[in-house]
Amino acid sequence: MLIRLILRTYQQKKLMKQYLLVSFLFSAVTASAWNVGTEPTGKNALIEEFTGIQCSNCPDGHRVAAALSVLHPEEVYSVAIHAGYFSIPRPSQPNFVTETGEAVHDYFGVSSYPCGVVNRMKYNGDYISGRSSWGAACRQVLKKESPVNLWSSCSFNPDTNMLTVEVEGYYTAGMSDPRLNVWLLQSEIKGPQSGGGMGEEYLHRRMLRDRLAGDEFGEVLSEKAAGEYFTRTYSYEMPGDINGVATNPVNSQILCFVTEGCENVCKVSECTPEVEESNPVLSVSTSQPPIGIGKNYALNYVEIYINNHGSVAITSADFDLTINGKTENVEWVGLVPARSSKLVKVPVSELWDKAVDSESNQYIIRMMKANGLEVETSSLRGSFNELFKYPTKLSLTIKTDLDAGDNTWRIIDRDGNTVKEFGPYEDGLVAEYTEEVELEPEQIYGLEVFDCWGDGVRHPIGSIKIYGPDGVAVTTIRQIDGYGFRQFFRTYESAGVDEISADSTVSEVRYFDLSGRELAKPTKGICLVRTTYADGHITTEKYIISE
Repeated sequence: MLIRLILRTYQQKKLMKQYLLVSFLFSAVTASAWNVGTEPTGKNALIEEFTGIQCSNCPDGHRVAAALSVLHPEEVYSVAIHAGYFSIPRPSQPNFVTETGEAVHDYFGVSSYPCGVVNRMKYNGDYISGRSSWGAACRQVLKKESPVNLWSSCSFNPDTNMLTVEVEGYYTAGMSDPRLNVWLLQSEIKGPQSGGGMGEEYLHRRMLRDRLAGDEFGEVLSEKAAGEYFTRTYSYEMPGDINGVATNPVNSQILCFVTEGCENVCKVSECTPEVEESNPVLSVSTSQPPIGIGKNYALNYVEIYINNHGSVAITSADFDLTINGKTENVEWVGLVPARSSKLVKVPVSELWDKAVDSESNQYIIRMMKANGLEVETSSLRGSFNELFKYPTKLSLTIKTDLDAGDNTWRIIDRDGNTVKEFGPYEDGLVAEYTEEVELEPEQIYGLEVFDCWGDGVRHPIGSIKIYGPDGVAVTTIRQIDGYGFRQFFRTYESAGVDEISADSTVSEVRYFDLSGRELAKPTKGICLVRTTYADGHITTEKYIISE
């Protein structure tokens, strides 16, 4: 018996080793078959933007959400939800409202537009936040760890109109009430908008069109425990239209996200349909950059987003650049891969170069061709004024906010190259810094302040004040909003404080408007400052007063 027992034990151990080997190999194969990762990851951010077509400020909300997504790819996602009273169409107008969008809208009690809910979590004590806070809310979300990882893929068969979506998930920690939401979005939908200056030609992007999973708040998942996988496959026959608005798989996106109950978005994944095309589709649009053309402009190029919605790469584009009623065609050459967006630099014409010193300019930017083929895109238009005049020697007083790590402060030349960069300044600290710079005379420069999260350098903490060599402030900016600004100026030679004689102390300062009328005190805008010194000499300089 003893011998048999020993033999049996030996055989069991041998079999166990074989089993463990097979089990290991099987696990390896099984693990490799999954596309979703198993290592803990951070959350990504989802902006559910509540909008409409009767909304004058909604295009700016679209711009903010789009910029955050482009600046922070795979970290920030957005969806435009048409719900509420601004979304109600008038007779003959299209209906962009969905049941799912209305349910989410009502759940959070939305009453102003545009507004958003970021990850269905509270920010500053409320679920609902305005567009100026979306960046800060996203930044807060990204600091948190997600209990679930998510992967998605989709394809479209034009012969059957079937959209197939595959979703995989893995729990790095347990969840009590996980729900999977799968939404169909669509971009480049031409329709009405009271804001944006495009009328019926406004292009709506990332619009919620339908849901593929569960009810308005997703499919309740039975898998909940840490270490568990889940997989789902959805087949969706895409109709020709939804509420009379045509669908287009080429311009569609599939947004997948897991929530804890109806709130707390834990993880987001997005995929675009792989369309089986016999003839690849060219689909392109343009949109504003984070920092557009402001009050003045002097770069040798204009920045613009080329949004490639099609299945072929864009390698060239022709633009009509109109300035003060005169139009010239320019060509951009580069690469925008399929189904991606890229910020490109389009060279400006000589007409633009001559306009930088004009008092008032009107511009229109429109893409006419992509890859040599005619395209239909919306135009970007606006105005800018003449350059400011600054002395060559400048002193900058910079006050940072608590998120100084998000901001860059620099002086650039006309090619966008950095001439002088200030900082980086310490994050989490409200502080004041003094920076000195000496520039070449009779040259054009730009002061650029950029905030990568679009929440600006918040008032009253953040500001910038620029002084000339005589200690007189040439400009003050007390609130830096959004993604920041560029302020262009032409330098003139000026004597520094150390170059003024003892007898050249200031004895009188008088202010005039541009027509020569004397002002009791400087007013906001451009004015002439006439300074009389004790030794008798007089200087007259043009200043911009921004406060």
